[in-house]
Amino acid sequence: MTVQYFLPLATYPDSSSKLIISNAVTFAAYYGAHLRACALTVAIPHIPDAWSSLLLDTPKMIEHAETLSRERAATLVSAATNLAAGADVELSCRMVNTALPLLHDTAVTEARFFDLAILECIAEVPDTRIVAEAVIFGSGRPAIIFPDKTLAGPFDHLVIAWDGSRAAARAVNDANPFIHQAKRVSVLSLMGEKPLPEPSGAHLAESLVSSGVNASATIARFSSSSIGQSIQHTALELSADMLVMGGFGHSRLRDFVLGGATDGVLHQPLLPVLMSH
Repeated sequence: MTVQYFLPLATYPDSSSKLIISNAVTFAAYYGAHLRACALTVAIPHIPDAWSSLLLDTPKMIEHAETLSRERAATLVSAATNLAAGADVELSCRMVNTALPLLHDTAVTEARFFDLAILECIAEVPDTRIVAEAVIFGSGRPAIIFPDKTLAGPFDHLVIAWDGSRAAARAVNDANPFIHQAKRVSVLSLMGEKPLPEPSGAHLAESLVSSGVNASATIARFSSSSIGQSIQHTALELSADMLVMGGFGHSRLRDFVLGGATDGVLHQPLLPVLMSH
């Protein structure tokens, strides 16, 4: 069975980068996956004439925005087609038109049909994080988040951020195809941020070894103002090619509150991060 990776492509108000397309193609090629790209074009609600006459030329502004969205979609689809052909990756592209307020919900709905979503998080483009959060916590699928830099690969060394939680266990399960293909897996337990049962990471490593994975446990100290950054810096010090971690978030009154590690990684991913909720 060939796995299917989903790549949402935003077109408005900001456009997805061609870098995420390049990284998605590289990632799909490495794991022999099919890539399913979806360019999300926007439909902006029209303001009634009685109101628009009091404002600027809103019909013209709306037409311009929708045209820009369609042109960007065509450009992104063309880039994806060319890059996939060069990497011998099977690609299918479709355009989905959605109302601007429903853009993120549409990305979530589309992601549910595939094995994994490929996302970008760029600090200077807030909408990339909004889409990432929506897909991670709403699609029921794992997602891999790429930093804003070119991905060279390969993905030989995986680091699992392990705290014994349900989210971490779910992430390990969702990352199984990558774990079993890796040459080396490190189970990282970060001490000092919250109480952790010390043998927990070692127990997971033993379980992975028994299933044929070259795994070992590592304990490090929390040494940064951000737990998310501390996990990533430690993973990079271990020469990780990919970080695997659970995504934690919960509703508090009318707001959705992220866990510290999740928030830190989404604020600034430093390496490819497979996140699962």
